Amino acid sequence: MRAIVIGSAAGGGFPQWNCGCPNCVGVRQGRSDLQGRTQDSVAFTTNGERFALVNASPDILAQIKATPALWPKAPRHTPIGAVVLTNGDMDHVLGLFSLRESQPLALYATPPVWKGLEASVLVRTLKRFEGQVVFRPLAIDEEVELADAAGESLGIRLRAFAAPGKLPVHLMGHAAASPEDNVGLSLRSADVGPASTRGAIAYAAACASLDGVDLAGHAAVLFDGTFYREDELVRLGLSKAVAKDMAHMPISGPAGSLEATRSMRNTRKIYTHVNNTNPILADTEERRAVLDAGWEIAFDGMEIET
Repeated sequence: MRAIVIGSAAGGGFPQWNCGCPNCVGVRQGRSDLQGRTQDSVAFTTNGERFALVNASPDILAQIKATPALWPKAPRHTPIGAVVLTNGDMDHVLGLFSLRESQPLALYATPPVWKGLEASVLVRTLKRFEGQVVFRPLAIDEEVELADAAGESLGIRLRAFAAPGKLPVHLMGHAAASPEDNVGLSLRSADVGPASTRGAIAYAAACASLDGVDLAGHAAVLFDGTFYREDELVRLGLSKAVAKDMAHMPISGPAGSLEATRSMRNTRKIYTHVNNTNPILADTEERRAVLDAGWEIAFDGMEIET
């Protein structure tokens, strides 16, 4: 299994267009310890020829441009055969509307996420002809073999698991909450046995808690690195909301992911979906604490092979 992190920032990217926090000011000024990032998305492949995207961010066109493996190889072609949505947040779905140029794609999502997408009038642009987007539902804890719109296998088996989260902001008050609103993913090569997790990669970039979430048995884990502290935005005077209000698990603290995963061994652990305010983006003691604990910090263009 090979994963290319084509976007490693939380919603809004880094720098965020309307943010003057120290990190955003620093990256605009070209500080050497800060690196710009686009919004969260990962491309998965087992053969380097056909890819499945996990989430389609608003930055998708720039991400494809920056990733030669995703470039067309014919006048009308794409190596991208499917898109898998982990939730219905705008920073995970808006890129779909940039992939509308009469290109058949398979779209995998849970029924509540698909229902929320269909409620938007904009989804009509993805239905220019029959089969432009082929929807395939994801069910919690049921493994599927990903295929493109024509039904050709992409060589990847995927299992969605419930990850504590919340409804997208635009659906609050308009839809009932469901465990299927936010999922994590376990991805492995279709070539290994049905019960094997050899070489498997787990992805859970939005996860409010590890209660009931089992990341064991994966060769690599891409996990929610949105905030370092529970009250990160409050400390900076940017919001009254804390991490749990936005369904994210902070990195630090007794209830943080760093402590909760301390016993996880023989697994490559990578923080992604990093918010622009997070101190781990810079050369700080917080970053060093993460690295010393055996974690890595995702960046755009990072490749993971298992």
